[in-house]
Amino acid sequence: MKGVVILVALGLLSGLLEASAAYLPGVPIDFEVNDKVLSAIADDISERLAKEYVIYLKTGVETAAFKKLTQQLAKSHSQNDIFTRNMPDLEPRDSFFVCVACRSVVRVLIRTIRDEEGELHGEGSSALMKDFATDFCRRMSLQTDEVCEGLIDSYQPSVDYILRNSESDSQTFCSLFMEYSFCSTGTNQDYNWTLTVDNSVPTLTSSKSDTDRYSETDLKICHFSDIHYDPLYLPGSLATCAEPMCCQRYKDTAEGTSDAAGYWGDYRGCDLPWHSFESALENVVANHKCDYVYQTGDVVDHMGWATSVEKNSEVLSKVNDRLKQAFGDVPIYPCIGNHEPHPFNLFSPEGVPDAVSTKWLYEHLYNDWSKWLPEETKDTILKGGYYTVSPKKGFRIISINSNDCSTDNFWLYHSGSDKIPQLQWFHDTLLAAEKAGEFVHVITHIPSGVGSCWSVWAREFNRCITRFSATISGIFTGDTHKDEMFVHYSDKGHATAVAWTGGALTTRSNKNPNYRIYDVNPESFVVTNHHTWLFNLTAANLNPDEEPEWFEEYQFIDEFTKDTSPAGIDKLLDEFAANPDLMRKYWRFRVTQGDPYLQDGCDRTCLAASLCRAAVTVNTQTGRCEELRAKLYAALDNEENTTPGDGESPGTTPGDNGDDNGGGSATLSLFSITSMLIIVISIRLGS
Repeated sequence: MKGVVILVALGLLSGLLEASAAYLPGVPIDFEVNDKVLSAIADDISERLAKEYVIYLKTGVETAAFKKLTQQLAKSHSQNDIFTRNMPDLEPRDSFFVCVACRSVVRVLIRTIRDEEGELHGEGSSALMKDFATDFCRRMSLQTDEVCEGLIDSYQPSVDYILRNSESDSQTFCSLFMEYSFCSTGTNQDYNWTLTVDNSVPTLTSSKSDTDRYSETDLKICHFSDIHYDPLYLPGSLATCAEPMCCQRYKDTAEGTSDAAGYWGDYRGCDLPWHSFESALENVVANHKCDYVYQTGDVVDHMGWATSVEKNSEVLSKVNDRLKQAFGDVPIYPCIGNHEPHPFNLFSPEGVPDAVSTKWLYEHLYNDWSKWLPEETKDTILKGGYYTVSPKKGFRIISINSNDCSTDNFWLYHSGSDKIPQLQWFHDTLLAAEKAGEFVHVITHIPSGVGSCWSVWAREFNRCITRFSATISGIFTGDTHKDEMFVHYSDKGHATAVAWTGGALTTRSNKNPNYRIYDVNPESFVVTNHHTWLFNLTAANLNPDEEPEWFEEYQFIDEFTKDTSPAGIDKLLDEFAANPDLMRKYWRFRVTQGDPYLQDGCDRTCLAASLCRAAVTVNTQTGRCEELRAKLYAALDNEENTTPGDGESPGTTPGDNGDDNGGGSATLSLFSITSMLIIVISIRLGS
């Protein structure tokens, strides 16, 4: 029966290819109707690959089918993108490859370490699992040997424990890992729970619109995010290496060439040198009086294959100590980023063995953070890296560890329901704040609308935001490395809150180093304005002996709207959709006017993706996004049929390689369909 499905699938793919002949390369073609077909093809290939791999692991013999299968798959992906992009942002060929690879690998691992009747089960299965993963990484040309070995050494103990102590099969595991793609199939009650949410107040009947306007007496909150300090950064080193991160000592040098890492940082796949972090702190202290500082995570660099408890601890303490030195008695309120643990992305539940537990990180962070936080925060920080504190009467801060929602956190596959306690605590803390008449700021690393945030967690988080919209004055996030915002909506479509997302101090990738200053009403604690400060990396690197020229890039209320309420920002999204020039301005600020972004520009798909992103905080709830996208496309079509006026011409945003790559939507270009079809047919004919 499955063979018939695959043949039908190939027929549909071929038919779609023929029917698409009128399309030009780069024009997206809706492929959602064939998600089940793609999943069936991927499952067939992954099952046969797993069987062939088991034969190879048992006998050491590479069959002709095994060679053909692995060689074709190794040629089918873009290598670096599958390490540096979120799953929903992958190109179709990479998404297809990752689905096949994920299902194949998990099938083999389960046969190796869990299935007592499996061909490879028994003494030494953990070592065999490691050997298999290393061989797979090399054979599929996933990365260099250094990266393959480093990642496997880091992850193997945790993955071994998770697979031995959970019931996840390849479909469940990969459905969560690639939740917003064709690879996601089926449901599991452990992964579809609901919180108990208080219903003692009437439900919202309109968007939240009451907000204060900017005043010179407003508080100032300074916001740093995604510092990603790299202790190995070396100016002049190779910025175009084969690994996912470059610009480091002990690598090839490129001094005097265009491949050399800049002194103050580099637009390419590189993180932040210490002297650039120092420059940012010196500029903030010299130019701003911060009442509070928010630090929304990701202090550690992106060299995920070479982390360790010792290295990460040293980096975290060095940065936290320097923040304390710079700001003195000014309170700093941090949260945890996904790069803080070792292995990165992995946040274990309570009750697991120390060898695979994250408690070392929570203990270390409490020790670092205790210079700013009271002792009553200790219990929840040690429990899961979250806390609440009241800096002054009537004002409360809640710091959430949103890594619970990350589909890159493999502990999610151990259990979905063990993510409930923190969210229930979040709800209960908001309820207590409401009863006490407090206003709340929520600080967290991962915005709930990004493609790597698990939809069930995001949905329940959003239910809390809706219920306590009158109490929550602002949400502050990081992670995306973009200067942007997200509007939260109720199930009825009412705007309930705004998540303000700071850019990043790191330059990775194509960004200018930046930070934000918020003006906040001292009574309601709503954001009345924000200012983004940055320096241009190209200009700074031309003068390595001089301090970078930091400047205020823009003030939000001068460029967009004075109404910063959820209703006001929701209205602004309509204005973006109706006015492409205004949307282009937002996009330029969103990417911190990084020179590579400005050179490539932002086409209609990119503009729509950037707009849609601001309207989605639960990835399965996209109604507002679709409404805005249709409105923007109509405005762009109208723009193309008229002569550009004094505003920016559409011609200044060329190209099909714009930011977000369509935002992870289920579209395939004609070229991508052709490439994937060739891969699939070649594999089938060669088997």
